[in-house]
Amino acid sequence: MFHKPNLIDGLSWLAAVGIGLVSTAGAANTEPPADFVFGNGSIYTLDADSNVAAALAVKGGYISSIGRDADIEPLIGIDTKVVDLQGRMVMPGLVDSHMHVLTGGLALLNCDMNYQPVDINQVLAHIQACIEGDGKTADDDWAEVVKLDYPSLVTKNGEVGKRELDKLQTERPIVIQSSDYHTVLLNTRALDLSNITAATPDPPGGKIERLPGGQEYSGVFQDAAARELVNLPPPTEAVRLEACRSALRLLRQAGITTFQDAVAGPDDSPGEWRGHRPRRQHKTWVGLSQNTVAEIKRMNDNSTIGPKPTMKWQAIKGFLDGVITYPARTAAVVDPYCYPVNGSETDGEWAPDPRTMNEPYWSQDILNATLEGLFLAGIDAQLHVDGDRAHPDRKGDFKLGLAHEELSYQDDWARFAALGVDPIMSFQWAQLSSFYIPSTFATLGDYRRGNLQAHRRIEEAGRPIVYGSDWPIDPLDELLALKVAVTRSGDPTNPKSPASFGPPYDGIFPGDPISRESALRAITTNGTRFLRADASIGSLEVGKLADLIALEKNYFEVPEEEIERQRVLVTMVGGEVVFATDDAQSEFGVTPRFPNFGQIGSQLDNRAIGGFDRRSLSKRGVASVARLRRRGQCTHKHRG
Repeated sequence: MFHKPNLIDGLSWLAAVGIGLVSTAGAANTEPPADFVFGNGSIYTLDADSNVAAALAVKGGYISSIGRDADIEPLIGIDTKVVDLQGRMVMPGLVDSHMHVLTGGLALLNCDMNYQPVDINQVLAHIQACIEGDGKTADDDWAEVVKLDYPSLVTKNGEVGKRELDKLQTERPIVIQSSDYHTVLLNTRALDLSNITAATPDPPGGKIERLPGGQEYSGVFQDAAARELVNLPPPTEAVRLEACRSALRLLRQAGITTFQDAVAGPDDSPGEWRGHRPRRQHKTWVGLSQNTVAEIKRMNDNSTIGPKPTMKWQAIKGFLDGVITYPARTAAVVDPYCYPVNGSETDGEWAPDPRTMNEPYWSQDILNATLEGLFLAGIDAQLHVDGDRAHPDRKGDFKLGLAHEELSYQDDWARFAALGVDPIMSFQWAQLSSFYIPSTFATLGDYRRGNLQAHRRIEEAGRPIVYGSDWPIDPLDELLALKVAVTRSGDPTNPKSPASFGPPYDGIFPGDPISRESALRAITTNGTRFLRADASIGSLEVGKLADLIALEKNYFEVPEEEIERQRVLVTMVGGEVVFATDDAQSEFGVTPRFPNFGQIGSQLDNRAIGGFDRRSLSKRGVASVARLRRRGQCTHKHRG
């Protein structure tokens, strides 16, 4: 067993277990002892040569040495914490370049539909239970519901909105967020409190759905209308802090050591966060004003990235379009969407409808001028781009990320490399789900399916992919995302995957997979390059920060179908263990800075269908999967 020697053992213990010391065992060591040593493992450095080592030493939050076990052994002192990996894999910590941490944390505290393919009666029953159980009685207390599988609901029940929500036994305003976070549903009370009338016009970049006849609002809002017209009160500082704590527990467990929060503002950084942030955060500012540049520079931490957590404000976020999914279809596309004719969505013929063409929310000239001003001021940009028509046209010394690229145009694949633009893509969207089957595939037409989630095509054209989960648009499961990237399919055994609901969602998504290393670099080295942090993190090299994770199984060796059937055992940030599973704590003798979930999960179980983090779905898996297969329905999926 690989372990730390005591004063009596000296150095002889290593040879006894066959690790193979050479003559350096007895030589004097002038280097200070390491704080941590990981040995007897497979250390995937993801350096330029993709080297694999057996051991790694950490001192003062940095990687001090990496190589053979014999190379690291002289750095073991009496106070060194030694972890015998017993052949397990260690790799750089995961870098998620597009997620919504505060939004995801708040969703954990709200009434949660948990991406499940429920009908309107089940929706109303769960919301009613949440209302009766949350202890709020004031008529003006908003009830917020999150992660609704809106496409599946529409497939089951047709268009739904305020008329259905008004059946709830409450006077409180109700707002439901679709899991794509581009569509919201409101009851009449919420509409009244938002001062929305039949005369309210569509805002720029948004749409208010109306009932037949075109006058009365339906209670369904898309894109900017969903964000800007609804008077949902902001969460208090205490609620934001609780949300952040809950979210960061999930991130630590997932092995995420660096992330970019893709929609943030000055109120999204609770003052008490600093004691709870176990990782490096990069924020993207939403909104433009004369003071934007000055405010971003004021908030940004310009210090060199070190072992302690940091928060960088270095980019701005913009929305160029909406989403491609049916029935929203608010993304800008090169060709018209198809629309059902001579029948319903499920059994009728679909034909192109020129009326469905959407312009990007920004004109090219204004977008170029805005980006140029930002880049000259030293501020990067990340733009929401879901359709194949919403692309900027700039080249220069900057970091520009195009988030999602769900449907891309083949003529643009080579432009990513030519312009130095980064595609930030969510691998988990390349699995079949109710967001594609049946209506979104039909509305796009067969000829465009090969352009969906074109990870391989963009990579082959010269630009590596950067990964961003877009959580909470999907359940947070980075290992599942990696599996999807290399197989174009989900996992029937994972309740977070649409494939767990059986045919047709357990099939293969159109398009070509990428290699395991390409997928892993998307969530490590490529992400840190985009975030301007690659000199400090992203790979395991001497002099870089000790941001790393230990996996239960070897990602490069397990069969494809088992890539995500494992756990992150240990998460380390800046040389400090911030997460370890209960069994890893016992086996490795490590104590993480933060406790594991404990009671927090159980406290939130009743708010979410299937329980907090969907963990109880696996207990009900067999029965619920059988039920849903008989119905021929699916689960969730995307966008943000």
